[in-house]
Amino acid sequence: MEKLMLRSLWRSRDCLQGKSYDGLPEAFKFFIEGQFRTIDVDGDGSIGLEEFRLDCVSRMAYPTIEALDNAFKAIAEGGTLTLARYKELYAEFMSNPDEGCVACNLFGPLPVLD
Repeated sequence: MEKLMLRSLWRSRDCLQGKSYDGLPEAFKFFIEGQFRTIDVDGDGSIGLEEFRLDCVSRMAYPTIEALDNAFKAIAEGGTLTLARYKELYAEFMSNPDEGCVACNLFGPLPVLD
């Protein structure tokens, strides 16, 4: 189900360009907030470094733990990732075609495909 939803989100990326979180369709907002709650394992309302690492490695392998830590440092504020920041970054990831934007770190370091 998650993979299907992500594929649908990806196809919708062109129509989302330049939109903030508030401009996203309600279904996307529901999905994004659900993803945050899934990653926030301890339920404290923010994603810490350990939770971020666990989420990233559940999707793919990384060459070093430092790669994950650097991605987290790029998106975290004060050592955590709040729901508000997560929403902002997710919307930026969906709406910004720049593959070098900070939001691209939201899912861990993304590999370059040749």
